[in-house]
Amino acid sequence: MYSGVLEREYAEQKPQPVMPEYFLDLNLNQIVRELQEKGKDYDIRRMFFQMPKDYETVLYRQAIYREIRQKNLEVPMEVFSKKMRETREYKERHEKVEDKQQYQMYWFNAVSTFVDGVELLRSALSEGKAESEGLAGLLAYLEELCGTARWKDCIKEKEKISGMLSSLRFEVSIDGTNLRVRTVQQGKFYFDRLKKLFPGKFSDKMSERIGEEEIPRDYLIRSPFVTNDELSFLEAEIVKMYKKSRPDFFKSLEHFYKKFDKVIEERVYRIEEELQYYLVFYQFQKDMEAHGCVFCEPKIQQGRAFVAHEVYDLALARKNRWADKEVVSNSVQYREGERFFVVTGPNQGGKTTFARSLGQLVYFGMMGLTVPAEEAVLPHFESLLTHFSVEESLESGRGKLKEELVRLEPMMHKEQGNCFVILNELFTTAATYDAFVMGQRVIRHFSEAGCLGVYVTHIAELTKAGDDVASLVALADEKDHKKRTFRIVRKEAEGIGYAGDIVDKHHLGYEELCKRLEEGGLTK
Repeated sequence: MYSGVLEREYAEQKPQPVMPEYFLDLNLNQIVRELQEKGKDYDIRRMFFQMPKDYETVLYRQAIYREIRQKNLEVPMEVFSKKMRETREYKERHEKVEDKQQYQMYWFNAVSTFVDGVELLRSALSEGKAESEGLAGLLAYLEELCGTARWKDCIKEKEKISGMLSSLRFEVSIDGTNLRVRTVQQGKFYFDRLKKLFPGKFSDKMSERIGEEEIPRDYLIRSPFVTNDELSFLEAEIVKMYKKSRPDFFKSLEHFYKKFDKVIEERVYRIEEELQYYLVFYQFQKDMEAHGCVFCEPKIQQGRAFVAHEVYDLALARKNRWADKEVVSNSVQYREGERFFVVTGPNQGGKTTFARSLGQLVYFGMMGLTVPAEEAVLPHFESLLTHFSVEESLESGRGKLKEELVRLEPMMHKEQGNCFVILNELFTTAATYDAFVMGQRVIRHFSEAGCLGVYVTHIAELTKAGDDVASLVALADEKDHKKRTFRIVRKEAEGIGYAGDIVDKHHLGYEELCKRLEEGGLTK
């Protein structure tokens, strides 16, 4: 039986998922905002606000997403979703109108569109020979639904009424206060007469196919009476008169409404919504790939292997895609026994961006999607914990160090276990020795809890915080230290922040500041 992202994880009535704290630290909110814009008709965000806890769900999602990409199922799934949206629109109109015929016609349109959408998706999955547990289960559900006698009978009746509908032609004559409605032969149009009266004014070059006919585009105009969902008085009168000449059609329409009033299944809507989780991300992925970004499907294991080749910050790449700016990628690997990377190096050298890239790698990998890297092997993580440097809170009156400790405290009291932790520039306002002691205790706490993580800092001594700690360094250009390479390599900490280079780059040296102050009339 089919059970997907929503049905498997949100079947029970649970509180609406809220944006996790790590979203802001990792700039994931920027990516999900764009995903929401792509899937504006759905609540995309809530699908991305909760990482699956179990390993099996990650693999389940991976298999679905892989099959959608490899078997070109995106287009039929998009068309299916469009038809489900149209179905809901027809249902809404059906519920609002009062005219009996229009009421029944909107229901017929809703059921017809629903049936066509379901059949299209079923056919696409069948032709693609769905193999993943999720899509194979979905195909089985759709085949069961489409194989019922009621469903087959509905299709038969739908096609019969559609044929009758395409053959409906009538002529309206207005003479003073007299209104005359009569049927006409198929293919006879009011514009035929206009074309004879005004030759050269109408062209047959542009046309559209309606049913079995090829109709000149100039002939196709919207009814001048249509202003809203309700029939105008004149339209209602025309329908009443036309019913007398074609009672068979209106009786069939009424029979269809009474017989197939429960064909539309709400569960199909949940399936449609769930598919957006994969479709909007795939659209985003293709857009980023068109700008030179690389994605791969990570290999998720239950061991401790963590290897990533050419991983990059996807949020930064998204921001820079129109600016033709290069986003530097890095490769990294946790060796046997290692649990924490301590990253040091120059200011503005890419340390925080590197930490974010690993967090995004883990997040999208655990969501069962592709990741921003050329190749990746990841352990299964149940959650993400992040702590990035914050400013002082003017409202609380607490200093920056107190703010950091207040946020860190609940993180360290959670049951971490199988978790990936990112700690960025902690305790920068504390004395160096105090920052070292507190940083070492934090690393030891998460390491002993079984976590893997990254600690970005300027305190080189933290690279010696334990045998399970590895030192990574952000490199400056060898010839010009003012230039940053944004490359992160495994290397002994240098203990140099190159802060002077930043001061020189922005002309903030003592003599330059004094000169500016003097020019501004602030000194004598």
